[in-house]
Amino acid sequence: MNEPARTPPSDGRRRSGVSQRRASSRRRAQTLSVEVLDIEGLEVTVTRKTVKNMYLRIKPPDGRIEITAPQKLSRAAIARFVRSRRDWIESQRRSVVNAEERSPLKQPWSEERKREAKRILNERISRMLLYWVPIVGKIPTDISLRRMSTRWGSCTPATGRIRINLELAFLPEAYLEYVLVHELTHLWERGHGVGFQRRMTQYLPEWKRLRRELNQLV
Repeated sequence: MNEPARTPPSDGRRRSGVSQRRASSRRRAQTLSVEVLDIEGLEVTVTRKTVKNMYLRIKPPDGRIEITAPQKLSRAAIARFVRSRRDWIESQRRSVVNAEERSPLKQPWSEERKREAKRILNERISRMLLYWVPIVGKIPTDISLRRMSTRWGSCTPATGRIRINLELAFLPEAYLEYVLVHELTHLWERGHGVGFQRRMTQYLPEWKRLRRELNQLV
């Protein structure tokens, strides 16, 4: 959860948004120092950068509080801002922690859960293959379903075998579709070079966004 805010003037007014141009400039800002402040029982990590505005973020999975602040902004000004936003901070921290606890990736893996995951994936993958095989122009020799700790899917181009992570059964179908198309594309392209990226963009134009969102779930 992010809340960008202009460095608060003396009257306490705050900016509620930030333009794409300003966000881009913030990403390029130089980090000058990092410190942890205790503000009325809240642990706040303050990173000072070469920026003009102050930005407040509530980060998963534990709802930690992070602030990016201009180099010369005083600790007192930061503390005033945090106090003024305390209700919002605590609300967002609860939301972040609750969402993390409810995440399907946090559920224990019983044999029943594995069977359910395989049932869901077999149904969805069968349907997706009918659509995607004619588009990609390749068909796998075998698709196996298993739990994988570091990958959402994998492919062995030499044998045509594809493996899919069982976790995808309990996530939105769009992520399974991205992984399946990704692995089908590897039947053409072994690596992730220009040829692979060109094909992925042709097949699934939003693949980079889906990849980013999926990886953020880990």
